[in-house]
Amino acid sequence: MNGAMGEGVRGELTDRFVCAIQILSRLMHIERLGELKKLGLNAHQANTLMMLYHHGPTRMGALANHLGSKLPHMSIIVDHLVGKGYLQRSSDPSDRRVVICEFTDDGRKATQRIINHARIRAKKVAERWDFKQFESVVESLESLWNTDEERSVGIVSDQKKDRLFNKM
Repeated sequence: MNGAMGEGVRGELTDRFVCAIQILSRLMHIERLGELKKLGLNAHQANTLMMLYHHGPTRMGALANHLGSKLPHMSIIVDHLVGKGYLQRSSDPSDRRVVICEFTDDGRKATQRIINHARIRAKKVAERWDFKQFESVVESLESLWNTDEERSVGIVSDQKKDRLFNKM
């Protein structure tokens, strides 16, 4: 593998880990692209919907900061999502200059379709494993999540919220 991250057995294991994460990410991304196309969304718009899913109603400036965008570009993205009926804007009661973005019912449903598509793909893969393999993979992924959770505070979503949202 090019760009080895370390030497010896641990370095090789690290390379395998990074490769596995990249492949998993690519597989999930490729699957998501088809669903986005059906919904008439581009990646920027989908990322905006996912951020709102994880954080709830959010200031336009916070969306731009989190997604690494400039405010004018974020405004264009939100304009498109408002035009599709996926988002609505409102003013912050404490500062009318501040724009708050939040889901409409259609936006929530569209985001749910994106999430469900990934869930279906993951379930298809999991069906191929016996219980012991499945449990091992889940425990490993939970360990990965928990290890990185402290660094990702404010980015990683709440499991209970995810489960409630996924039941909609």
